[in-house]
Parts: sequence; structure tokens; C-alpha cells
Amino acid sequence: MFEHILVAVDFSPAWARLEGQLERLKALGCRRLTLAHVLAEGYTQAPEVGHGPYYEERLEELAARLRDRGLEIDTAVCAGAVASELERIARERGAGVILAGSHGHSTLRDLFLGSTVLDLARRARRPLLLAPVDDGVALAETPVCRPLLATDGSKAAATAEEVFLAVLPECRRGVVVSVGRWDDDPDRADERRAIENHVEGLAQRAGERGFDTVLAGQGKPSVVIGRVAEEKAADLVIIGKRGRNPVTDLLLGSTAEAVCRQARRLTLLVPSRD
Repeated sequence: MFEHILVAVDFSPAWARLEGQLERLKALGCRRLTLAHVLAEGYTQAPEVGHGPYYEERLEELAARLRDRGLEIDTAVCAGAVASELERIARERGAGVILAGSHGHSTLRDLFLGSTVLDLARRARRPLLLAPVDDGVALAETPVCRPLLATDGSKAAATAEEVFLAVLPECRRGVVVSVGRWDDDPDRADERRAIENHVEGLAQRAGERGFDTVLAGQGKPSVVIGRVAEEKAADLVIIGKRGRNPVTDLLLGSTAEAVCRQARRLTLLVPSRD
């Protein structure tokens, strides 16, 4: 899945921080990158479509640097609705993941690096990898090696679980965290047993590599997930998102939305097959 990643390039000051994360992805099997820049038609501050060759040249300069690091690189410049065009390019080029920079702002519309990445998160039919680009976030420079899966055992989390199990053999011991309200409500003891059995099933599938398990019986899920990621030194948070309908799934599911907003590390949003 990570072998070919489409990277959204906006040439903003945040690009340098996003570029610094690319080398780390080799540990997950990344060998090829497509650098894509979309001219946003209809936006008054965007360059005219006729400026495409200028951005093709700039992308090629970036590509040359990355080829020196042993990565296979191609580029794409197009015009249109940014999120839709990035998804189209990823599909046509065969990229398994889209990578974009994200801000950790607290307001709804500043959740991601502009509304473009929010649109991607809502609509993408393939996993979306978000890298924090805020100046105040200290980014790791070592290869990605400690994945954390956040799961509630639901069908919506199943694809994220599969991704976690797939990357685990390439990493150090992982972490699985699930948050419920078992401590607050004794009548939910069956729910805890159900998640315990579910996680045990994941452990059997994981084999020798294995993972640490954290089952929290109280607390806001996004806060607990962030705390556990920090305590366990996780460098990649994997979480499922529900659906692609911006009306019925306004913000991915509240937990996934909050995790993305608060995460200070790479976060992978995995769409549910449903």
C-alpha cells in the first residue's frame, strides 16, 4: 500500500517540513512518489492555468532532490477542484496513499491545511496520510517504526486494522488502543469483554511481532489515543473513518476528526470499505 505515495505539493512554507517526512516512509516500503500540484481554478489568488509549465519546472526541481535519495519520482500538474484532482491522479497513477500536510488548529475550518485537505479527508477512497506541519511540532527524523492502531472493534475499523497488521512486520512492536466507558457503567461489562476478545483475535493474526494493548475504560477517546501515542512513543497513528458522504459523515466521525486535529505525529486515515 505504501509502495507508491501521491504527495500533495502546495509550495507553501510548510512544504519543507512535509518534505522532511518523505525519507521516513521508506521504512513502510515506499519506493515511489508522485509529486502533484493542482492549480485551483476559480480561486482569485491562484496562478492562471497557463502558468502550468512554471510549476512543472518547480516540481521537477523537487523531484531531482528526492531521486538523489533513491526514490523513484514522477510529477503531475493539473487544474481543477484540488481534492478531486488529487484523488483522480492517485487513481490513475496507481498510488495507494495520498500524503498531505495538516495543521493542528482548534477551529473547525482550520482543522487541516485549508479546506482542501478537509475535502480529501471526507471524500478520499484511499488512505490519507497527514503530516503535522506546524512550526511548534517537533517532527521525528527516524524511520517510521512504531505504529499505533486506534480501534473500537467495529466494521468501520476493520480496514484500518488490516493496514496495521500489514505494516507491523516492517516495524518494531506496535500498540493497539481502544477506549470505552466500562469504568463509568458496570452494565457495559459485556462491551469490554467483546473488545478484549476482538483485540485477542488481532494478536493471534499479528503473530510473533505482536503489540502492546491499552484498553481504557474512561476518558475522551481522542485525548486517550493522543496520550497513549505519546507515552508509547508511537510515530504513526492509524485510525478508520466512516463513509465518504459529507452530509451524513460531516467530520469523519468525531474521534477520527479530533485525533487528526490533536495528533503531533503522522496520522493515517483509512476509509471503511462500507
